Amino acid sequence: MLRVEVTDARADKPLPSGPCRLPDPEEESGRGLVLVDAVAHRWGERVNDLITKTLWAELDLPE
Repeated sequence: MLRVEVTDARADKPLPSGPCRLPDPEEESGRGLVLVDAVAHRWGERVNDLITKTLWAELDLPE
């Protein structure tokens, strides 16, 4: 298993877990969690303080 963590400078929560909303083709953002949800075994987030959060994802590795 590979665990990837990314800290974001915003403490607001991402979309709720479960099926991710697909962005409109004209939108310039909103695809990150769609991609993470497609490839990760599981993922989640934790708020570190009032100004940052960490998103994490676990990916299965081939044996």
